[in-house]
Amino acid sequence: MEVFLLKDVVGLGSKGDLKTVSDGYARNYLFPQGLAQQVTPQLLKSLKQKAEQKQLQHEEQLKLAQELAQQIGKMVLEIPLKFSEKGKESFESVNKKRIVTELKQRQIAIKENQVILKNPLKKEGFYEVKLSLAPPVEANLKIRIISLPSSKESH
Repeated sequence: MEVFLLKDVVGLGSKGDLKTVSDGYARNYLFPQGLAQQVTPQLLKSLKQKAEQKQLQHEEQLKLAQELAQQIGKMVLEIPLKFSEKGKESFESVNKKRIVTELKQRQIAIKENQVILKNPLKKEGFYEVKLSLAPPVEANLKIRIISLPSSKESH
């Protein structure tokens, strides 16, 4: 008998799998426990429709991610930071959260877990940070850290 697994079943398969099992195993264990249901033509049709919808959604997400990657690839994100009098050490840093905030101000919504940044950026200069938009789509975000004018003016 062919069954559709509603939950993971150790030694048989994962949720969503179609498996062939003995009639007794299905009727006496899988069905009463709510672990599986019998495969019917209606169920197969429904599964096929869901798979097609999921595929269309995935393709649409990839298309949007590729468009976003192109948009991000053309931009340079300028982020001003306060530096010490010597200009070497920054009092602040650019971390994942700051990058997400800066992009949000430019109407680009991404999540912190999409920013691939090992260490916060603390020095003035030009950087490229990788963004994982929707696997396998990635974008390279160019960031220029600039020094804010010092609030203490020399007399």
